[in-house]
Amino acid sequence: MKATKAIAQKFYTLSVLCLLLFLMFTGNSWAQIPTDTKITPIVEKLIDNNARVRLEAHDALVSIGSGAVPTLVENLKNPDCNIRWRAAWVLGDMGTEAATAVGALTEALQDEDTQVRMYAVLALGEIGIPAKSAVPALMAALQDKEQYVRIYAASALRRIGTEAKVAVPSLINALKDSNPRVRKNAALALGAMGTEANSAVKVLIPLLNDSEYYVRYAVVKGLGGVIGAYQDVADNLPSAKLAKVIGDFEQVIKILESHKENFTEVDNARIRRPLEALKAEKETRLFDVAIAWALKHKLLLGIVIYVTVLPSLWLILLKIKPLWLLQINNTLKPYTDFSLPFISINVPLRYVLFIGWFHFHPQVLDAWVNKYIESARSQFPKKDTVTSRSNYIPIPVVLDGNTLPQLTPENLRPTFEKQRSCLVICGEGGIGKTSLACQIANWSIAQQQDQRLCEHLMLPVLLEDEFRQVDGKLALIEAIRGQLRSLIDEPEPICEELLLKLLRKRRILVIVDRFSELNSTTREALQADSPDFPVNALVITSRLEEKLGQVNKTIIKPLRIEANKLSSFMEAYLMQRGKRALFTDQEFFDACTKLSLMVGQRNITVLLAKLYAEKLIANVETRHTASLQNGTVPETVPNLMLGYLNELNRYVTGEKLNDRTVHQDAKVIAWECLSENYQPGTAKREDLLAVLAALNPDNPDARLDYLENSLHLIQTIGSAKDKIKFCLDPLAEYLAGLYLVDMYEGNESKWRSHFFKKADDLVKNNHQDAIKGFLIAVADCYLSQITNAKNSDLVPQKLSKLTGILPVNFF
Repeated sequence: MKATKAIAQKFYTLSVLCLLLFLMFTGNSWAQIPTDTKITPIVEKLIDNNARVRLEAHDALVSIGSGAVPTLVENLKNPDCNIRWRAAWVLGDMGTEAATAVGALTEALQDEDTQVRMYAVLALGEIGIPAKSAVPALMAALQDKEQYVRIYAASALRRIGTEAKVAVPSLINALKDSNPRVRKNAALALGAMGTEANSAVKVLIPLLNDSEYYVRYAVVKGLGGVIGAYQDVADNLPSAKLAKVIGDFEQVIKILESHKENFTEVDNARIRRPLEALKAEKETRLFDVAIAWALKHKLLLGIVIYVTVLPSLWLILLKIKPLWLLQINNTLKPYTDFSLPFISINVPLRYVLFIGWFHFHPQVLDAWVNKYIESARSQFPKKDTVTSRSNYIPIPVVLDGNTLPQLTPENLRPTFEKQRSCLVICGEGGIGKTSLACQIANWSIAQQQDQRLCEHLMLPVLLEDEFRQVDGKLALIEAIRGQLRSLIDEPEPICEELLLKLLRKRRILVIVDRFSELNSTTREALQADSPDFPVNALVITSRLEEKLGQVNKTIIKPLRIEANKLSSFMEAYLMQRGKRALFTDQEFFDACTKLSLMVGQRNITVLLAKLYAEKLIANVETRHTASLQNGTVPETVPNLMLGYLNELNRYVTGEKLNDRTVHQDAKVIAWECLSENYQPGTAKREDLLAVLAALNPDNPDARLDYLENSLHLIQTIGSAKDKIKFCLDPLAEYLAGLYLVDMYEGNESKWRSHFFKKADDLVKNNHQDAIKGFLIAVADCYLSQITNAKNSDLVPQKLSKLTGILPVNFF
């Protein structure tokens, strides 16, 4: 019985081998009919108990080639890990024929089985350059917990070569691997990257002293690959780069010669030969050779040129082509180690040739500004903040204690003609601080010289957001650089050296908006009294009169519009908007009367008057002129704010939210932005989504986007785009006030324990000016929204004491 079973087994094995041999010898015809039904049985034999059957199945599939790839790809996800790794093994032995399997092999790098991952890495390496799409996955594999996966991942990147140049940082990191074979393959792979691995040279050099001989061999070979690639492109290398490469590899040669017992002559030659070629190239650079020859043999002529001709040439260029001086200087920048004769001092060549003393001359800086001034005049008005304040109406201001009916460039010239000018525009929200700052920016780029802030033009840079921290760089400088790049519409950022000169010579006007609401990190970056502070033309808007250390500054305080001058402001605003003709004289004066009744005897902010004017315009333009008499123009400030929201919502095209939902969402968001310190600030987006969801779970994310993108009420800010702020501070204050009135109503106990407790603390800590606008808004909201509310009620009485302003009783 046993003998019969053995004979049957041998017969079965022989039959399988015959079938596989047949498939191998008919590989070409087979490949033309790549059907799963014929290939699948062969794949199954890859895990046959008989080793010879497994090997024959492997060879048969390799012989079939690309025709077998789809079935093998399917088996990379087979539940049996033995099938998976053998399928990857076969694909690897197919080489480039298995290029279509790269995606599946890349996925296999995440397989839970170590052997599957290892053979997937091997296969990608055998496929070579066609596997370049797998480079990111191979970079990740360099950190695999299995050492052989890491070893073969580095080898695979080597086979892909320069197409895997993005892996250079990962390979550099792999040089620190505890496994010497990983270090070895990483070094070889870096050598295959050629000049792309230049950053790895400094890391490879210490590994010349590695304890493992084969690591040292690989490091030499890798460095040889890098310098060999530089030899191939030596003709195109800048002189500075050529000198640096030579310096790095001279250090390599020193190590090889000082440890001759660890290296062979072949190792030495691998570095020395291309290094000598690079040195020969350096010696043939005609410019360098000519300079050296002239100093050696024509000393007298060189002195004459040095003292007379060169400075004269630069002076001529300064008059006719000042920007050429800047371009020539930049060209000479790489030459930083020029040695002066006799005194043996190394100085940059641009200073030896005198041009270094001219390239930042005021005339050069003016020429640079003039080059971009038209772009600035075009781009600056397009900023959202500037666009929304394009209609500027002069208002009274207090300039360093002196009241002016309106501010003019002539008033500011004494400030901006100084070597350092710092202007602080301070006041409550909605008073017109940002509008005034934007107008000052317009004066800085005015075409007519008598309308400018000083004799020369200045490029205005508006900073509104928190500064993003950049490693190793000043946050303020990087913020200015980014905004300036957008202003002048250049594809590349301006170099830091030129930027600092423009700032110090007052060719850039830096405007920092909402300074009092910025975080401490950003505020600390603006140390105007620091001797290293680069900005010499600075404008800051703030709710507070900022100290800014001991720096000399000019203070501007915009004033509220007096009640008896409302009609003058309204007429000027409507004229500038081109809308005055829409109103008859009677309609205009009736509207002004209603505004006077709305605000009582109080002076009002510019923003409030503008919102009222825009409401009038909207009523007329929607053919509801009769509304001027029928009372649809709001009669209270809070209702004016809600009416403003309605106007914004009316003009939304497409699907829109109803006014009630907009009011509800805007109120709670406004309160979240003010609740921390009772002045407009920011709130985290995730927190706002949470409160909106609690208010109404119906799609809070879409509602938040609606307020930002459809109504433009709020704005996402911050480097991580995770914070929200209101675009108009007074609007936020009134909406937050309405939210509080809705929440506390006439419950005096709640007002005392929740609202007034914090308000009293803020006033005690000298924050009265910062929160004054919000407190006034709360008083207005209380009197307009609470039935039978009176000035003698607790809330308006308490708020009147805190602000020093009597509230208006609307009833």
